[in-house]
Amino acid sequence: MTDRECAVALERLYEFLDHELADADADAIRAHLDACEPCLDAYGVEEHIRSLVKRCCTGTRAPDTLRVRVTQVTTMTVVVRHTPSG
Repeated sequence: MTDRECAVALERLYEFLDHELADADADAIRAHLDACEPCLDAYGVEEHIRSLVKRCCTGTRAPDTLRVRVTQVTTMTVVVRHTPSG
């Protein structure tokens, strides 16, 4: 494997994990992972982290009061006007 092939595979790893690649691109990444142990290790780490996050973060919903507060804060617009000093 060349450094460039590894760089491309690792650069597209998240798209691969998210099933966002065209079939041909996913097949190329899959073939690279089958042939390159360091990249396969990186894939395994990322896949494991995603699995842990998914397991730990699903099923629990934020309280409604928190959801309302977050929505209010993220949609609030502040207009600041400067007046010329006279």
